[in-house]
Amino acid sequence: MSRIKWILIVTCCGSLGLGAVDDKDRGAESVEKLQMAELKRYYHGGVRNGAAPHISMAIELYNDGVKFFEKGEYAIAREAVTESLQLEPRNPLGWELLGEIENLQQNFDKAEQYYKKSFSLDASARVKARIEKLSKERLIEGKMATYDEEHFIIKYRRDDPRYEGYFLKNLLRDTYRKVSQDLGFYINNKIVVIFYRPEDFRYVTEQPHFVGGIYDGKIRLPAYRKGFSERDFRATMAHEMTHALVAYLSALRAPAWIQEGLAEYEENKLRPVDTSLLKAAVRSDEVLPFEQFLLTDIKMTMRPRDIALFYQQAFSVVSYLIERFGMYRMKEVLEELRKGNDSYAALEDVFGISPERLESEWLKTLKA
Repeated sequence: MSRIKWILIVTCCGSLGLGAVDDKDRGAESVEKLQMAELKRYYHGGVRNGAAPHISMAIELYNDGVKFFEKGEYAIAREAVTESLQLEPRNPLGWELLGEIENLQQNFDKAEQYYKKSFSLDASARVKARIEKLSKERLIEGKMATYDEEHFIIKYRRDDPRYEGYFLKNLLRDTYRKVSQDLGFYINNKIVVIFYRPEDFRYVTEQPHFVGGIYDGKIRLPAYRKGFSERDFRATMAHEMTHALVAYLSALRAPAWIQEGLAEYEENKLRPVDTSLLKAAVRSDEVLPFEQFLLTDIKMTMRPRDIALFYQQAFSVVSYLIERFGMYRMKEVLEELRKGNDSYAALEDVFGISPERLESEWLKTLKA
């Protein structure tokens, strides 16, 4: 089986799933439009006792909170959502978002309180799943040690001498420094990084055995594995750290091909990325057409070969763009996505080249 290790889980209030939200949807609808329809369900019936101005302001503050949350500015997001709920406490999305903020900062008691409040207002399957996952996290992490430092909150096993807190701190800081220098971007918040036993990782995340790490607002790694060398450890961490920075830099709007392409690009500096499947696809003219590739959302229901080919093609395309235009231009693409542009528009605006022409020139390079 081809190597398939890293699947990004994008976390956003109202959406939790493998891969990224459809790129066209991002470009077509703003955060306000996406949230407004769901919010209106709870306020249907209109003006009662002069409440409309309060509701309008509550929705505006909530949408501000979503924007700040997407940028990783959790303190400001918390303040905006709290003010929104003071005006209109019946908004389950607001309580859910507060739960997300507290969860990502390891404040499990508050997170549980807010999730349950949200669920009491709207018994959604999404919030139920978050409550259940939080319960699993508390059970597993209660047995772990914590190393809290400038950039990270590190959770690790007390009883395994291979990875003690000081070693993990230095590894994470070194990885963060290298990846953030490449991207020219630094995160203000502490990143939560959790090192699991494989069985605990699968219990909490419900990911299949071949997934070697995820980023869902926290970096989660099944680190305590047989045959897992320090080079593997560093390469895996570089991959997931890139996901974290790309998520912040793009405000969770980067499509899967950029997320995985950049993550594989950083991993490749420490451990060569296998591209044998892509080379075979080039020879047989079976590469993913850009019209499909740029909009692909990775799903576990996909065939393993298709996932592997997508990863290798993403690595190749992103590497080509960086070598041709420079990493600073890739950062500009992420900044365009942050504004709500789709990847088609971002590619044309930043690189001055259509996706069709890019596809043709990239393929020509591969075939040469």
